[in-house]
Amino acid sequence: MRSRAHRPRLAAAALLTMAVLPISGPSGIAGPTPEPSGTQSIHIPLRDVATDRSAVREVHSDKAFELIGFTWDGPAPDRVEVRTRATDGWGPWTSLEAEGGGSEPMWTGRSNDVQVRATAQGQDATGRLQFIGIDPGEQTTPPQASEPRAGRPAVISRAQWGADESKMTWPIERTSTKAAVVHHTAGTNNYTCDQSAKLVRGIYQYHAVELGWGDIGYHALVDKCGTVFEGRTGGLAGNVIGGHVLGFNRNTFGISMMGNYDGATPSSKTVNAVADVVAWKLKASGVPADGTTRLTSEAPKGSKYPAGTVVTLPTIFGHRDAAYTACPGQRGYDRLGTIRSQATNAQRHEGA
Repeated sequence: MRSRAHRPRLAAAALLTMAVLPISGPSGIAGPTPEPSGTQSIHIPLRDVATDRSAVREVHSDKAFELIGFTWDGPAPDRVEVRTRATDGWGPWTSLEAEGGGSEPMWTGRSNDVQVRATAQGQDATGRLQFIGIDPGEQTTPPQASEPRAGRPAVISRAQWGADESKMTWPIERTSTKAAVVHHTAGTNNYTCDQSAKLVRGIYQYHAVELGWGDIGYHALVDKCGTVFEGRTGGLAGNVIGGHVLGFNRNTFGISMMGNYDGATPSSKTVNAVADVVAWKLKASGVPADGTTRLTSEAPKGSKYPAGTVVTLPTIFGHRDAAYTACPGQRGYDRLGTIRSQATNAQRHEGA
């Protein structure tokens, strides 16, 4: 998460949709793609929603959404759990971790109804939450990845996946890259690869606008078919501070596997793509994929490594190695050894 993220002011209205804005800005890595219809957000304060005897609040939105998250007043709740209703009934409860002023986002697929339960110190905390539903819009033609070049894997650029650059308000902050951090986006794996660009647009809206970061936090994202999406502005072409691991955003490159890899294992295509991207990115900075590095934490008191702590970490490590989080999920974390091995082989092959 972004170390200096702030939470935007809660909307006063129970239902608010954002204006549709045209895409602008640089063309990115690949050529143009037909513009998607604009991303829209729905805001519903849960204090305006009735609670049942089990302290569950059921949110209904007349406008459908495909990605959700929550912001709140005061400290983060100890627990936030949600489930959505589809045509075959309510899905399973899913826990959402806190990140930079709100919960992590969750891809739901098209839905109008959510149930929420949250506690803080054993007490119901749902009344402090605001529901955020995001409709990421449609693209008439799926984006096509650029061709690999100069060792860089094929990538769907920001222009290709439909980033509205008018929402990018976080100026580029230069850094150097000493390590790559592997994440998962959490939530659910229940998306098709044709929907991946929509998922990225939803995360961008949530990070940049709803959490107030000004941009998407990850430098790159990889879907379950191994397609790579450009994330943070300038984060692939150069070395730019992202917003993905509190206290260690400086000097790190954040790449996120799209899905929840706590109980599910990342596909071989995902693992291969992550390995290829981090191999290329680290090599460009002269960093071996099988090495270690020393990083100085900038996190606040109470974090896993408070400010000033010097930590020795692998040059490819998981989010949980630097923060109190389950990310990138147990099954995702179990694949880090394979990612390191494949990235190391890729670096050696490039140098042959």
